Amino acid sequence: MEPAFALQKATKRYRRADGSWNAALEEVDLEFRPGESVAVIGPSGAGKTTLFRLLSLTLRPDEGRVLVDGADPAELGGRALRRLRSRTATIHQQHNLIPSLRAVHNILAGRLAVWSFPRALLSLALPREVRRAAEAAEKVGLLDKLWERTDRLSGGEQQRVAAARAIVQNARHILADEPVASVDPSRADALITLLRRMSEEDGKTLIVNLHDVPLALRHFPRIVGLHANGVLFDLPPKAIEEGLLAYLYEEEEASAMEARGWINKAAAPGRGS
Repeated sequence: MEPAFALQKATKRYRRADGSWNAALEEVDLEFRPGESVAVIGPSGAGKTTLFRLLSLTLRPDEGRVLVDGADPAELGGRALRRLRSRTATIHQQHNLIPSLRAVHNILAGRLAVWSFPRALLSLALPREVRRAAEAAEKVGLLDKLWERTDRLSGGEQQRVAAARAIVQNARHILADEPVASVDPSRADALITLLRRMSEEDGKTLIVNLHDVPLALRHFPRIVGLHANGVLFDLPPKAIEEGLLAYLYEEEEASAMEARGWINKAAAPGRGS
C-alpha cells in the first residue's frame, strides 16, 4: 500500500529581508501510513507549519518531492490536482471560519470541492445537504448549535465546527495545525480525543501539529520531533526520554518547559547534571 504522504529529500527555503535564503526544511525524508495517527512537535521555527503546507499541497518543495497517495502533484494540473488536494482536510489554528455565517454553512464549506459554483451560491441562501451537516455536527457533539451564528460560539465550539467541516469533506487524510491553541486547557484533551476517534472510526490518516508535548505523548502512538529544519526523532512516546525533549526544546524554550515541569533541562544530551 502506498504511503498516505511521503517526503523524499524535501527542501523548502524562504528569502530573508536581506536577500539571503533560510531553509525551513532541508532534505527531509518522512512517510505517514494510511490510517495512522501522528503528532508533530518541535520549537517555533523548526518547520512544522512548512511541513503542513507541503502536505496540504499549498506549497511545493524547492527540491525533492512530496507524494500524496503515491501521486506527485508536480506532475498534475487542473482537475486532477484539485482532486488530489481534496483528499486532505485541514483544521487550522485560526479555524478559517466565516463568523457571520451559521455553523451549518461553515460545516458545509467542506463540500465546496465537489459542488458546482451555482450549487455553492444557492447553499448560502438555502443550505444543501443539511442531513450530512447534522450528522457531522452530532459526531462532534455540536448538533444543538447547528443553526447558531458561528461568532456566538465559544472557541472550543468553533474548533468542533472546523472538525465537522473536515468530516463532511469526506477526505482520506486530516491535518490539524495547532488545533488546541485557542481552546481552554481543560477542553484540549476532549478535542484531541475527538480527532483520534474520527481517525480510528473512519480509517483516516491524522497528523497533528502540537506545541503541548504532554498532550502529544498522552494521545499519539507516534511522535515526530522537528529540530533545526529536519527530523530529530520519529519514535513511540515510551521511547522519548526527557533528555531528548530537552535537546529538542533547547535554549529559551527548554527553560520554559522546565519551568512548567515538563522536562528536566539537566537531562539534555551533553549538558550533564
